[in-house]
Amino acid sequence: MNITILGGGSWGTALAVHLAGQGHLVNIWEFFEEQAREMQELRRCKLLPDVVLSSSITVYSQMVPALKGAELVLLVVPSDKVETTIRAAASFLWDQPIVICSKGFSSDGRLLSEVVQEEVEGEVYCLYGPTHAEEVGRGMFSGIVLAGNINGAKELAKVLQNEVFKVQVCDDLIGVQICAALKNIFAVFIGVLDGMKLGDNAKAYVMTQGLEEIKLVGEKMGAKTETFYGLAGLGDLIVTCTSTHSRNRFVGQEVGKGRKLDEVLAGMSMVAEGVTAVKIAVKLQDKLGLDLPLIYGLYEILFERKDPLSILKSL
Repeated sequence: MNITILGGGSWGTALAVHLAGQGHLVNIWEFFEEQAREMQELRRCKLLPDVVLSSSITVYSQMVPALKGAELVLLVVPSDKVETTIRAAASFLWDQPIVICSKGFSSDGRLLSEVVQEEVEGEVYCLYGPTHAEEVGRGMFSGIVLAGNINGAKELAKVLQNEVFKVQVCDDLIGVQICAALKNIFAVFIGVLDGMKLGDNAKAYVMTQGLEEIKLVGEKMGAKTETFYGLAGLGDLIVTCTSTHSRNRFVGQEVGKGRKLDEVLAGMSMVAEGVTAVKIAVKLQDKLGLDLPLIYGLYEILFERKDPLSILKSL
């Protein structure tokens, strides 16, 4: 199959390597021309230095050649770039499936599937779960969830999975997107606790109660409860909160050590989606009429410089 990946960051590259290993021909569109040229010429992505790009992968900085002949398109850009990217791509698409791999909300707080479906004719799916690019790119065992039209998802799963990359399917597009966006918030919170050395008990509390806040938002928006206790929910929350690969956890850890948020973000080469997501989630709290004390608490920690321990004590 000819597959196009829009986004040449760490996750897009890892997926490209995985799919090329399945025998597919993969085109990557990378926005930054210099990075695209480096990837094509050196056969490596600087964000995944241990991963080699096979000859089945071609990297472009222009979208038109990258999309030519695409039978399947994976959208793997930062969440705040999804809308502009899919609009730019729309006129070069027909009705092939679009799989959203970006985690977060649109700039106006909508689900990414809503934004994408407005621009394309094909079926829209979401691929989310506890899958760090550093491990998938090296062919390590992983499990993930593909959500969307159940019959179509089952067929696409055959394309995506192999013996070390297990794909579960479900029809809960809303639930998997809420999990994917909000779990990053709690990874930042866990990082803050780590940076302040507040202990494992506090982290267990935040992860457990955090999952309940994620569930509250999701159920209010029409998600299925079981989604939050599967790979896309609990599974992704665990890996994002505990892994050294987690950029969201890293941001929180540095803030917990006393560094200013702007300073931490300025020194990063990758996007920490949790920082953006918490701003939108606070607005969702008001819009949905919910009480989300941990989400609001992290907002106060990051943007109002409130003391994390005081936040926890006030819960």
